[in-house]
Amino acid sequence: MRQFKPVLLATGLLAGVIPPAIQPAAAQHPLTAAQRPAARIRLFAVDSAHGRASLTQGLVPGFVSYLADDAVYLEPGADHVHGKRRIQALLEGQPAGQRLSFHPGLAEVSADGTTGYTVGWTTLTLAEGGAPAVRYGKYIAFWRRKPDGSWQVEAWNRSGAQEPPSSTRRLPAGKRARPGRLQAVDPAAETRTLLSADSAFAALSVARGTAVAFFEYAAPHGLALGAGKDFVLGREAIRDDQAANATPGQTLDWKPVTGGVSPLGDLGWTVGEFRFTAPKDGATISAQGKYLTIWEKMPDGAWRFVADGGSSSTPPAR
Repeated sequence: MRQFKPVLLATGLLAGVIPPAIQPAAAQHPLTAAQRPAARIRLFAVDSAHGRASLTQGLVPGFVSYLADDAVYLEPGADHVHGKRRIQALLEGQPAGQRLSFHPGLAEVSADGTTGYTVGWTTLTLAEGGAPAVRYGKYIAFWRRKPDGSWQVEAWNRSGAQEPPSSTRRLPAGKRARPGRLQAVDPAAETRTLLSADSAFAALSVARGTAVAFFEYAAPHGLALGAGKDFVLGREAIRDDQAANATPGQTLDWKPVTGGVSPLGDLGWTVGEFRFTAPKDGATISAQGKYLTIWEKMPDGAWRFVADGGSSSTPPAR
C-alpha cells in the first residue's frame, strides 16, 4: 500500500459505521469489451487536461476546478483534507510561485464506466531563494463520472519520490478480471465491506509483516507508488519491495476513515491513516501518515488493491 521509508504504508477500520464520502450515481449497464478501451482513453484525456489546467492556471483554480464538492486530498507533510472548499483553502495557503505539473501513465475504469482511476508522475516546482527547487513524485486519482458525462476527482493523492523517474511512458495496463456477478449494490453497505477488507489487511500486516500482507491483498496486476523513482508493478514485486525495505521489529498498522465504491461494486477506494513503529538504538521510533488505496473486486468476490500510495502527515506538536 502506502510507501513510507523504510516501508510501505497500511490500513485498518475505525469503530462504528463509516459512510462513504460520496454517494455514487445510479448504476449503469456493463461496458462491452469493445467499449472499454475508448472509456479508458477518455479518462486518460480528462486526467491529462487536469494536469495542464493545474500547471497553466495554477492550483487555484486549475487543480480545484476538477474536484468534486466532497473530494478528499492528500499531499506530503499534511493531513488528508475533506471537501473542495477546505482543499482550496489549503492550496491558497501554499507559498507563492509554487507550480505543480502532472501527467498520467495509466487510466482504468469500472465495469460500467462511471468510475475510474488514474496514476502518474508529478513535478512540484518551488520558488526557494534565487533558483527554483524541484520535487518529483507520483500520484493516484479516483474519478466519478457525472450524469452529464463530465468527470470529477473523488480522491487524489500525491506521494514524493527521491529522484526523477527513469521513464514517464505509459504504464502497462493490467488484465482486469470481471467479477462473477455484476449488479447494483447498496453503496453504504458495500463501502463498509470494503473498509472491513482494508481493516483485515492491516491486521495481517501487524500479525505477519508487510511483505506477507501486501502480497496477500495485492491484485495480480496491482501497483504501489513506492518511495523510489519508479512504480512497483505486480504482486510479487510489491512483496519483494516490502521485504527489502523492512526494518527488524517494525510494525505497520493503519485505519481507513472513508471510502467509496462504483455503482456495480467492482471498483472502490479507501483513505486512511497509518502508524509505523520500529526499534532503534534502544528506543522506539514512530511515524504517522495517510494513504489512498484503489481496490478492485476479484472474480471470487474478494477485494484486492490495484493501486496504493501515501505519505507522511503533519508532525505532532511537541
